[in-house]
Amino acid sequence: IKTPILLIHGEMDDNQGTFPINSERLFNAIKGFGGTSRFVFLPYEAHGYRGRENILHMLWETNTWLDTYVKNAKPITTK
Repeated sequence: IKTPILLIHGEMDDNQGTFPINSERLFNAIKGFGGTSRFVFLPYEAHGYRGRENILHMLWETNTWLDTYVKNAKPITTK
């Protein structure tokens, strides 16, 4: 994965196929290969976010990510 990726996951997500460990493994693999990624764990949240603080945190993380990697993205250079 060469495109920067933001992973936001509820700590208590028990939805089959989207356990938090999968996001953590993907994050570590991307970072291990030199990719750009951010992993945000939302405490006390399942697959859908309900807590006001967590929703605001998720929105802030998403807005910051989009500002950095979409709105003000640096041109991709090929070698």
